[in-house]
Amino acid sequence: MGRMPNAKRKRAPTLTVQKKPHGKPDAQCIAHCTNGRRCNGRIEPQKRGQPMPYCRKHLRAGDGALKVYQHPKGYGKILVARFNLAKGYRMVYHGHRKTTGTHHDDELDPDEDRTLWFYPDGQGRVNGYIDPTGCPGSVLQFAANCGPKEVVNLRQSNRAFGARDGDYGGMEYTATMAVPAGTQLVHNYGASWWKDRPELKRCDVGTDRFPAPKRKAK
Repeated sequence: MGRMPNAKRKRAPTLTVQKKPHGKPDAQCIAHCTNGRRCNGRIEPQKRGQPMPYCRKHLRAGDGALKVYQHPKGYGKILVARFNLAKGYRMVYHGHRKTTGTHHDDELDPDEDRTLWFYPDGQGRVNGYIDPTGCPGSVLQFAANCGPKEVVNLRQSNRAFGARDGDYGGMEYTATMAVPAGTQLVHNYGASWWKDRPELKRCDVGTDRFPAPKRKAK
């Protein structure tokens, strides 16, 4: 049976910010399910460091509020909001914690390097890096770098998960603005990332299907 001519398309829900317990680690999974409902899974406490704020399911599969796509122009994978995300929406870039200056460095593929420095205290002294390789649930690894005419809608906070010298860690990111459903999540890889890859040219990543926030004209 065909769709009724006057039928209205259902609007994507707006997901509110997951509140952080004051002075305590998260007790409830901060992810949402693919139906837009907040996951009610509980977080397992750990002896050292802040526990990862995802239940086992979403740690493996990723936050259902986000979806990975192939970029229409062949730029690789990108990360897109499945629902409307409120400003401040929380996400975690997580993966295996590895130590610099060891055999771990030799195992990295320079063309697929998505590592992130790990600050177990949220800031200050670095303690190795986070490598999301082999962690499909760590979907932030696929967020693109915004182009010259675009601005970030994703930024790293000073909250860390995992213990110093531990095997697994994560850094929190938050949405810097409201992100409409279907919009790419983009951030800044940093000047050093681009300096190490002079063969790459920074360009705008937004498309008609998957837009990215535009920089305001001066």
